[in-house]
Order: sequence, then C-alpha cells, then structure tokens
Amino acid sequence: MEMPQRVSIRYKDASYNTNEIRLKTFRLAFQLWEEESKPKKTELYEFISSCLKQIDRQDRFMISFLFLELADMIRDSALNREMKEVLIKTAFREFSCAVSDFESSSK
Repeated sequence: MEMPQRVSIRYKDASYNTNEIRLKTFRLAFQLWEEESKPKKTELYEFISSCLKQIDRQDRFMISFLFLELADMIRDSALNREMKEVLIKTAFREFSCAVSDFESSSK
C-alpha cells in the first residue's frame, strides 16, 4: 500500500507534504527517548493529532502505515534491544492515544 501523495498539512506555521510528514514523524519518534518519562501528549502526539484533523478520511490509513514504517526503521536500527523496545512501545502509545482521542472527539 502506498502513501497518498496529495496529502499535505500545516503544523506550527509550516506546510508538510507526505514525505515531510514521514520525516517529521520519524524525528519526533526518536525524540521520545528523551521524553519517555513524560505523560502522553508529546510533540509526536500533537503532530499526529494535527495530521488526523487535516487529512481526508480516505487517506487516514497513512497514519497506520507511518507507524509500521517507523517500527521497521527502529527495529532495523543499531540501537540496543532494550532501547528499541521502549522506543517502539512509546511511539505506539503516542500514535494510539492520538488516534483514539481523535476518534472520541469526532463522535
């Protein structure tokens, strides 16, 4: 499945296309290692939440696709196993919180 190329969003006064959304997601996920002790609503949460609000319903599958790509990238990285596990769990928590909060507010 391919990412929709027509997707673009605005976040903190900057525009992002599909590839830039992907890169920002990866950068923010790696930042989570430093933020791991904080409660939800890290910048990754805020970014994904902002994406969900701006991306058409038919293209929202890309958020799940982004997480799968991110998990693969972390798994294939040179990080030690414990760090990989924490990073994937933390990133997944932020993704799932953003998605469930978005779905709760749209009901």
